Amino acid sequence: MPGRGLPLRGLTLPVFPVFWGWGTLPVYVESVSVPLADGPTGGLQLDVQPWRASVFVDGVYAGRVDDFKGYYNHLEVVAGPHQITIVEPGFLPLVFDVMVAPGRTTTFRGTLNTPLN
Repeated sequence: MPGRGLPLRGLTLPVFPVFWGWGTLPVYVESVSVPLADGPTGGLQLDVQPWRASVFVDGVYAGRVDDFKGYYNHLEVVAGPHQITIVEPGFLPLVFDVMVAPGRTTTFRGTLNTPLN
C-alpha cells in the first residue's frame, strides 16, 4: 500500500494501532535501522523472552527482541518517552512505557505470558 505509513528518511513503514487482531499479526523481514526521528538518541536493550517476539515502538515495527538483546545491539531511538509493544502469537502482548535518556542505554527485562485458558 504505497503512501500509507510513517515516512522515515525515504522509507515508509506501516503504522498499526496497539490493539489489532492478535491472531493476524503482520509479518516483516527487515527491521528499522535508523532512529524513529531526528534529534538526540538513546538506546533500549531488551532482555525479554521469547527472543523471537516482534517489537513495535510507538506503533511502528522495529524488529525482533533478538535484534536488541545486547548492549551493543540495542534499539536506537530518539530520546524521550516511547511506548514499546512486544507481541508473539500464543502469548499475551507486553506493553510498557519507557523514557529514553540521550546518550544512555536503558535495559528492560520481562517475559511474555501465555493466556489463561
